[in-house]
Amino acid sequence: MLVVAVTTFVAAQPQTPSRPFAPRTAIVTIRPFALAQVVGEMAGYSVQVPSARILWVVDTRALVVESDSPMRSTWRDRNRVLVVIEKGRSLAIPRPPVATSPVTIIGVVRTLLGLQAGHDMPWPEPLTRDVMNRLDIRAAILASSIQTADGVELTSVSLAP
Repeated sequence: MLVVAVTTFVAAQPQTPSRPFAPRTAIVTIRPFALAQVVGEMAGYSVQVPSARILWVVDTRALVVESDSPMRSTWRDRNRVLVVIEKGRSLAIPRPPVATSPVTIIGVVRTLLGLQAGHDMPWPEPLTRDVMNRLDIRAAILASSIQTADGVELTSVSLAP
């Protein structure tokens, strides 16, 4: 009889989720390959992504990055991240960049579908389904800042709408 009473009391209490809601303003530091693995759990969070190597500058508002590693690309995790610059900003680097070095990206994690379906920015035309699959792009970041290791900002205010 006591077990039934305890079970009834526990069932009547409001249930708290196993993962309490985290404040969306906290910045989580995560590497590109790890972000690609947990994009579903991290979507909507503000992140700082250090040690990202620019793989491809798609256009003035989008680029593809991967984790920087001294290992050859055949040995690296190939999970890549699409970085889209937020509205009102654009890249201030040539296409393609002359030299690549690790950069740090600050922004909000988005799923690829969420970014494509959202109205934050137009989807870059060169990024077709085949290109996304070939490059193994698994996550996206709506970036507010991209900086080199020595603190040089790689984005600037854009005059285009």
